[in-house]
Amino acid sequence: MNENPINSALLCESAIRFGKRLVLLVAVALLVSTVQVFAQGQNVIKGNIVDASGESLPGVNVSVKGTTNGTITDFDGNFTLSVQEADVLLISFIGYKAQEVPVAGKSVFNVILEEDVTDLGEVVVTALGIKRDKKALGYSVTEVKADDIAKNGEMNPIASLAGKVAGVDITQTSAGPSGSKRVVIRGISELEGANQPLYVIDGVPVDNSTMGQATEWGGFDLGDGTSDLNPEDIESISVLKGASASALYGSRAMNGVILITTKTGKKGQKGLGIDFNSSATFDQVNTRLDEYQTTYGQGNNGLLPREGQPANNITSAWGPKLDPSIMILQQDGNEYPYARVDDNIQGFFRLGKTFNNSVALSSGNEKGSVRFSYTNVHNNDIIPKSGLNRNTFNLRAMTEINSFIELDAKATYINDKVNNRPAMTDEVTNIGNGLVGIVSNFDQAWLQTYKDENGNYIDYTGNDYRANPYWTLNETFNESRKNRFVGFASLNVTLTQELKLRLKSGIDRYNSRFVNFYNKNTPTKAGGVYNEINTDAEEVNYEALLSYTKEVGNWNVSANLGGNIMKNKINSNNIVGTEIVEPDVASIINFTNVEVMPSQYQKEIQSVYAFAQFGYKNFAFIDVTGRNDWSSTLPSDNNSYFYPSVSGSFIFTDAADLDLPWFTYGKVRASWAQVGSDTDPYRLALTYGLTGKSYNGMATGSIMEDFVPNSELLPQTTTSWEVGTDLRFFNNSVGLDVTYYEQTTNDQILNVELPLVSGYRNAVLNSGALENKGIEMQLNLKPFKGDFSWDIVLNYTKVWNKVKSLHEKVDAYTIANARWSGVSVVALEGEEFGVIMGRAYKRDPEGNIVHDPSTGMPMSTDTPQKIGSILPDWTGGMINTFSYKNVTLKANLDIRMGGDIYSITNRTMMDGGTHAMTEAGREGFLDWAQRNEDGRNDWIDAGNNPDDYVPIPMDKGYVGEGVKLVGVDPEGNETYEANDVITNPQSYWRHTAANIPESNVYDASYIKIRDLSIGYSVPKKFLKNTPIQGLSISAVGRNLFTLYKNTPNIDPESTYNNGNGQGLEYGSLPTRRHYGFNLNVKF
Repeated sequence: MNENPINSALLCESAIRFGKRLVLLVAVALLVSTVQVFAQGQNVIKGNIVDASGESLPGVNVSVKGTTNGTITDFDGNFTLSVQEADVLLISFIGYKAQEVPVAGKSVFNVILEEDVTDLGEVVVTALGIKRDKKALGYSVTEVKADDIAKNGEMNPIASLAGKVAGVDITQTSAGPSGSKRVVIRGISELEGANQPLYVIDGVPVDNSTMGQATEWGGFDLGDGTSDLNPEDIESISVLKGASASALYGSRAMNGVILITTKTGKKGQKGLGIDFNSSATFDQVNTRLDEYQTTYGQGNNGLLPREGQPANNITSAWGPKLDPSIMILQQDGNEYPYARVDDNIQGFFRLGKTFNNSVALSSGNEKGSVRFSYTNVHNNDIIPKSGLNRNTFNLRAMTEINSFIELDAKATYINDKVNNRPAMTDEVTNIGNGLVGIVSNFDQAWLQTYKDENGNYIDYTGNDYRANPYWTLNETFNESRKNRFVGFASLNVTLTQELKLRLKSGIDRYNSRFVNFYNKNTPTKAGGVYNEINTDAEEVNYEALLSYTKEVGNWNVSANLGGNIMKNKINSNNIVGTEIVEPDVASIINFTNVEVMPSQYQKEIQSVYAFAQFGYKNFAFIDVTGRNDWSSTLPSDNNSYFYPSVSGSFIFTDAADLDLPWFTYGKVRASWAQVGSDTDPYRLALTYGLTGKSYNGMATGSIMEDFVPNSELLPQTTTSWEVGTDLRFFNNSVGLDVTYYEQTTNDQILNVELPLVSGYRNAVLNSGALENKGIEMQLNLKPFKGDFSWDIVLNYTKVWNKVKSLHEKVDAYTIANARWSGVSVVALEGEEFGVIMGRAYKRDPEGNIVHDPSTGMPMSTDTPQKIGSILPDWTGGMINTFSYKNVTLKANLDIRMGGDIYSITNRTMMDGGTHAMTEAGREGFLDWAQRNEDGRNDWIDAGNNPDDYVPIPMDKGYVGEGVKLVGVDPEGNETYEANDVITNPQSYWRHTAANIPESNVYDASYIKIRDLSIGYSVPKKFLKNTPIQGLSISAVGRNLFTLYKNTPNIDPESTYNNGNGQGLEYGSLPTRRHYGFNLNVKF
């Protein structure tokens, strides 16, 4: 397909606008620099402080020895200070060895601090991109470094966090490498929406919304913002979990914040640095049909397909036992042995391949640094004809304009092309649906004869909603094209040695085009369909932050005042063509009926915020923050909302000057915060649009909404508190971090269902409250140190998520529906969030399944019941790192215990007789059926009327486990006996599949080896006479093994979208196992 002709122009226009903003920002900063204070005289020095790896260190204390004259380094490790020529600088920072540096007439100082292994300082990135000592924080923050993000075979860096961070739940659809990821921090806070955190890259919020996802009616996972990110460009990822940690980001951070810090060049770097990284991974099917019966084949009621006619259903395995001597005529006109075919379903999938190559160039001097990187990712998925190609260009530059002004700018361009994203759920081209349940005597390869000589579709199943997978591959297609530009420019102005100003502007702009084509004769779309969605989106953020830092005696004080303006707009056109004119031509002008549906989204949030930090003797810390947002999506009377927070930490081992050989460090922390969130645009009043039709020559319009708007909407509000402790023992060999938190979200913004006679589907209102409580623990162990070292990191999370209230007229709020089976995921007042509702087995008081005494069929409840819950009992992870000299072995376990999933795949297999549980009773039933058939033949051979034949009573077959209902006692209680009613297994299991959803609800627990790698770094002594500065090679694996699960035939993580309606699986594709190699060379 041709590219959208306006895409390149739009991208260029975006870049020009961004350039203009950058010029304006620079001009403002230069104006500020002309009015800076001159009281510092001629003895003003400046410097930069980094650690041994070249990472900037903020918050370092720089003072003149023997005086109170001092300062603290800024966000980038820079400082300025008025001194005398004979002064000596005293430089100190928690976790590093203090240094004394004579001034001796110098004006510029570049200082490298060495780590002090006896200290416990750890710098992490916090809100607004500010680096702080973790020791000073009164809330929970977890940082994951580059080594745990890249080089593990995972294309999406966010997915690499799975199992590594307590309190963070990460799932993904079965769409494969082009799909989106779902991240939920500390449970569900909103009944509506995806509960996803805010993503911030290098201090700039970015768009991570899904471009499109499947529903119960079908669709595609079109990916999200983080799926574009290049893991090789990422330095670290910080997860801000609590409201206190994220309060400064306002309404969009109600569900937490993920801060992504990218790599930069290093100041003072000599020459040109080159970093080349190349990886090749191979993908295989990771989900096997582990409960798939291969004893009985195609047919019905124990009989073979009718002789002389093509078999009409390859998903009905209710025939006799397989017998290779029997030949079966199939729909392609060929006869095949009635015998088991190995890998008859999974043979459809190919070996996937992913090649990731990147090169980074970096350089620097005393004034600044620059880094440029280019990355190409090329993937061929396990699904034939499916794959992606992505090119990422990244440029980051930092420079000192003069002694008081620094400029930091970044530009990233991403070009993304995806072919044939897999369809999901009830989409007719869902390949998972097209393959599941194929009988064991039929090879999927035979489906390659998918149309006759006239181009008509050949139906192998009798089910119009499950297209032949080879028709899908050859007669339909979809393709995605996306151009994305992300950039920012920041000016850091030193007004005085204590007062600094940061001005920042960032943009995230993309345009995308998605085309989906169904050729003529596609099932359910016989006339052909063409669908094209063009989207142009932009988010711009403007920020100003004024910071004052001062060391006063034993106190460190920091006060900050800032503001932010966020503007977001999305324009989209959805074009649908039906009734193709010329088959095989995928162009909108080739369709008789064309409908264009434009949509627009605009939103603005204006904010001011302030925060102060107080530290006393480096063992007691208090933070206070406040932010006020004004949102354009709320009524003018209610669009202003304020969030306060307070947090503190106390290092009692330092305060008490404890010197115990077994107790190294002890800290307690606590925080309280309140945050809010708004809603989507256009929910306050009715809007109108043209229908595309006319009356008496005049255009007609209509109301655009199917819901009743609410002009008095209030923001949702979350109030939370947490307490925690961080303890270290035996010189850091053992560390324990524990957090307990509670939060409640009130005034939930809901779409409450209305009777259809009202003319609307829903009404928008504020109602309901969700409560979250949880425990998070992380245990760090270092059993061995030295040439051989072994590090163990264990994490554990337990979340209680309760629906405290809904609406006075609503007891249950539907989150998602599996309309195919009468199953839904709902929020029930007073229950845990995410109850799976559906008809259950009727049971006696002892819990036995009750059967109908006349038919022997299992009985169901009269109304839907609770048959499961989507929330796990607990989650955890374990990371083991073994190092011996230059060899490192790393393994990551990801654990989930509890929670349930309803599986349509297993329901389909139960209905079709391919599930292993349907084997019971079949041999006996076949014996009865054969005797009955023989008796009927003898009756006919004797000259009797076939209609007068009396069948032999069924004496063999399947007897359902449980009891049968036999009557009612005088008190009105039902009475039961052991079930002894013999049934046709086909009737029993098809009845169960159709009427009792509980039969296909499974425990979704699992233990997986998420990451496994072994690497070798070539010793530098072997590289002395070469231009190579570093060389390493590693073998990597991702999702290699599932050590434990209770879900037959599917992966327990199977899902089709990233909304709140988890716990529903429908025709999911197998998950992928990745393994391969990684090479890294530094010059």
